[in-house]
Amino acid sequence: MTHLRIFTLTLATLLMLAACGKSDEQVSAVPDNGGNDLLAFVPADTPYVAANLEPIPEDVLDSYLAKAQPVLESMQEQLSQARARIESAGNPGNADPAEKLAHALMSELDGKLNRAGMESMGFDLRANQVIYGVGAFPVVRLGLSDSAALRATVLRVLEQADVTAPEQEYQGVSYWKVSDDDTGEVPVGFYISILEDHVAIGVLPLVAETELLPAFLGLQMPAGNDAHARLAELNKIHDYTPYGSGILNTHDLIDALVQPDSLAGRAMASSAHVSGEPLTPECISEIHGMADNAPRMTLGVQDLTEHTVAMQYRVEAPESLSGQLMSLVSEIPMVDALSDKVVEFAFGLKFGPVRDFLIEKATAISNNPYQCEHLAEFNLKATEVLTQLNQPMPPFLNNFRGIRVSVTEFIAGRQSLQENARGQLALHVEQPQMLVGMAQMMVPDLSELAITPGDPPVRLPENMVPTPGVTAYAAMSSDAIGIALGEGEEESLPGFLEEEKGPEGMFMSASYDMGAYLDYKELFSDQVTTAYNVPEAERSAHDEKAGEIQEAAAKALRDIADRNTSTLSFTPKGLVIDNRVSFK
Repeated sequence: MTHLRIFTLTLATLLMLAACGKSDEQVSAVPDNGGNDLLAFVPADTPYVAANLEPIPEDVLDSYLAKAQPVLESMQEQLSQARARIESAGNPGNADPAEKLAHALMSELDGKLNRAGMESMGFDLRANQVIYGVGAFPVVRLGLSDSAALRATVLRVLEQADVTAPEQEYQGVSYWKVSDDDTGEVPVGFYISILEDHVAIGVLPLVAETELLPAFLGLQMPAGNDAHARLAELNKIHDYTPYGSGILNTHDLIDALVQPDSLAGRAMASSAHVSGEPLTPECISEIHGMADNAPRMTLGVQDLTEHTVAMQYRVEAPESLSGQLMSLVSEIPMVDALSDKVVEFAFGLKFGPVRDFLIEKATAISNNPYQCEHLAEFNLKATEVLTQLNQPMPPFLNNFRGIRVSVTEFIAGRQSLQENARGQLALHVEQPQMLVGMAQMMVPDLSELAITPGDPPVRLPENMVPTPGVTAYAAMSSDAIGIALGEGEEESLPGFLEEEKGPEGMFMSASYDMGAYLDYKELFSDQVTTAYNVPEAERSAHDEKAGEIQEAAAKALRDIADRNTSTLSFTPKGLVIDNRVSFK
């Protein structure tokens, strides 16, 4: 099985590159699939599907290739050095299987980390692609520009790595299968087939191999197919672009996983290493009841331009639950979508109502515990939650409404945060004057500070600032207490406290400068040793070089990275997560 596992790794490494490839000559078995005819392979009863309906625009691709060129060049340089180091250490043919594979991959990729190089291996960087479920089991299809070139690439790597992985054949179509079916330990196999215009990759149950191979190999198309219509409707409802979206139906996925007659159920029953009885109808019903709180999950590309990639993720929920969740959100300001700060963060939930909400849900379980033995842990957790939450809550937590942080400047260094950062912090509470009064009673030095809502910021005494020489001011609004750290930051502190409230339902937002983040990450990491968790004396040349390649790529990425902004909101339809990444 060693060669088979190496073969799997070889194909997986190469096919990761194919995730950006497009076929100019796709299958045409089923019409009306937009710009992605791979959707014709998706069965109507799939519990999940994600795909692009059109390839990304050529000008957008060219823009990102230009931005990525320094990253690719840096990785290419490190790759060439790694290959030279392996070859100078001796004959690669006498190395162990992993080293031979590494050398074979480096030899194949050397000089090809560019568009022309990818295309020479059979890939096209404008890929049609789709992932869907055959029952619960995933199948991925990636469009190719030249399937013969990809096959030749794979065979070259296998030959140079001295790996024997004979192809199998079904009704005239060849494929590779990697599995432990000779031991019976794992009831699934990893299947790969390079077809006429795309590559198919799947994890499928061995017990149903003959049943599933015709569809997997494209010999038998699904009787019903509505994937394009479902994704097109999703894109229209949420104003998504055609460059990528997906749907997961939790009820159907649960059935595909737990029903005894499902593919997953049959696979588990066929394995000598899987014990236990199938789930009872009562268990399945209770699991469905839990999943009904999130009956569908979706995602989509909201925006794709030469400088921006924006994604949205949705977890749909019943209207009654969504209304409860929205009532927990505090009305506090959120981060500025056009922020130029190093870091901005805002979080707003009412801790008192959140506690009441959790008590309500735990009480419901306690009064009507799950009967399924596999869910007994939830009954115990509900009891523990009730014990922990039915305690007096400190006034501060009961009054808590949110927290906001805005860092204007952060100088990378190994000194303390106070010495290097300038910015502002706001603590939003129900009654800020009461909180300050309690603090003044406990900390005598605070008693002399006259902090009143609406008044100018007051400078904190030096003995109250942890780091000598750092300037700090405090101010108060009707619903927040603010701290300004660093000379000059106090001037904008009152405005920071009085900013407009965020959109309804938004309870968390964050925005940060990705270049500054990469600088900080590099400074406070131990590079290769930390990344690989290997003592220096035990590190191999491969480990060290891999770390150097990663480091070089990170440095090049820093030059093109701009900002990353995320928001989380409760809406009448459920949870919505938005993420936007911009590049220079």
